[in-house]
Amino acid sequence: MKIRIIIVAYYCFPVQSFFVTQGNTATRMKTELFAQKKKGIKAEMEDFDVSGGRPGTIIESEEELARKDEIFEELTDGTREMPEWTSEYEDVIIGAGQYDIDDPDAIDATTLGVWNVHDLKAKFDYELDPEEGDPDPNELDPSFRYVEENPVDEDGVEIGYDPMRGSSHPIDERTIVGTSDSYMIADDTRDDSLLTPIFHPGDVEEPLNKEIEKFRKSLDIIETYTDPFLGPDVEVPRNVAKWHGLPQRLSYPEKDFTNNRFTKEEDMTDFDALSPYVARKTAVQYARAKNAEWLPEGVSAEYHAKQRAPYEKVGTLMGTLREGEKDPAIVDLIQPALKVLGSIVDLLSIEADGKIFRFYYHGLIKNKYGMSCWAQTLIRDCGIECDNVVFETGFRKRDPQYDGGDPWYGPY
Repeated sequence: MKIRIIIVAYYCFPVQSFFVTQGNTATRMKTELFAQKKKGIKAEMEDFDVSGGRPGTIIESEEELARKDEIFEELTDGTREMPEWTSEYEDVIIGAGQYDIDDPDAIDATTLGVWNVHDLKAKFDYELDPEEGDPDPNELDPSFRYVEENPVDEDGVEIGYDPMRGSSHPIDERTIVGTSDSYMIADDTRDDSLLTPIFHPGDVEEPLNKEIEKFRKSLDIIETYTDPFLGPDVEVPRNVAKWHGLPQRLSYPEKDFTNNRFTKEEDMTDFDALSPYVARKTAVQYARAKNAEWLPEGVSAEYHAKQRAPYEKVGTLMGTLREGEKDPAIVDLIQPALKVLGSIVDLLSIEADGKIFRFYYHGLIKNKYGMSCWAQTLIRDCGIECDNVVFETGFRKRDPQYDGGDPWYGPY
């Protein structure tokens, strides 16, 4: 099959035919062709302008088209003789294209079923699925003794504790206390009869050795080693309960949308009883307000006032709409810039020896930054040195006309 494709590609030429209106002749031939096609009349090859009205030779003649059809027929019935050079590729292509359709291990696509959204909740056999009754492999084995609490320093602070990442000390509540004869073989699968006996039968030292082993295991010691990557001061326990990880959470648990800790059930807003417009408007108000209904009334307003109290006490101008000092000489010099800005701004004060200008901005919030940069350029064009332009908007933070047409902002 691949050999035939190569030969066909050798004789086929890509043709991109399109009509270009050049004079009345090309337009007339195109119109006649479309008219014949609409009436169901097969257009003759001699009437079809392959060149599209362009000057030059036709891409394929009738003889070339007939020869191409003849080659296709020979390839179909297998009577076409292949060149000698194709034998160099025949063995490779045939060997690579063989497929065993009788393979018993082959997967039948019809038996795979249909994928749906419930497959996202499916888990592999090795994954922990408590909903299906799988036991928790992280539970501690009661046959061992473990550290009761994480080690702390002399101040009572847990060693290696980080407020962001939590505990990081290698010794934790999963560390096994005591010694172990073998770290590779579990005690429940250990068979001492398969080992070479340490003592001969009837040796008088065997009972004493068992007492020593029992006493050694009863000691509250933790066998540790040092990891070169952690440093010589960090001791890593040798015997710990393996942590298998928590089951993967595919979704958050379902909760009632009214779940909160502050609003009483009788004080909740009944959105189902409101019309769609009123419900949306009320929801926007709650979303924009610092005192939302899921917080106690006055908490956020009190916090906001407390944050601004130092600035109100000092009487700072930045962040407020208070007016300050304005040098009349500089105001006269920047009159051309003020006329261009028009009523969109009001000059509040001139600070930093006439280099910082504060304005009360009345325009759209989305254009605030761009307008301040443009105002700075206009002031510089007036011959005034300007380091910065500050546009004050008070507590206005959005454009009501571009935000649903609702001018309500709520308490801040």
